[in-house]
Amino acid sequence: MQHMLFGLLLAVSTAEATVAQEAKPTKATGILIAGSSTLLFADQIPEFKGNGLEIRTIVLEPGEMSAYHSHANRPIVAYLASGDYTEHRNDEGVIVHEIGEQWTEGANVAHWSKNRGSVSTYLINVEVVRLDE
Repeated sequence: MQHMLFGLLLAVSTAEATVAQEAKPTKATGILIAGSSTLLFADQIPEFKGNGLEIRTIVLEPGEMSAYHSHANRPIVAYLASGDYTEHRNDEGVIVHEIGEQWTEGANVAHWSKNRGSVSTYLINVEVVRLDE
């Protein structure tokens, strides 16, 4: 029994180390923007002219990933609607998000993500965007 438990713990820690050591991808693969809408702030709050709020449905296919990127100029609030979403954030390690979870990505976030599951991942992102008006 102890050998089985040790083997299981070793397998889990080895898998976590493998995930954590992956190279930062420079190109996104298997990402689709399934829909988006933008609200112009100038129509709502004149002093925020040139900015907007955009909601996007992002689909990440199984085994596919985003490129390593920063949110220094594009803060978001994210919601995981379905699927598997593993995030590698700020060289600090791996975050495995749960369905129904919400989080923020602001100026201090640089990361990449991967769908490690067997079904499509659906993310809802609400982003502050800079617009050319």
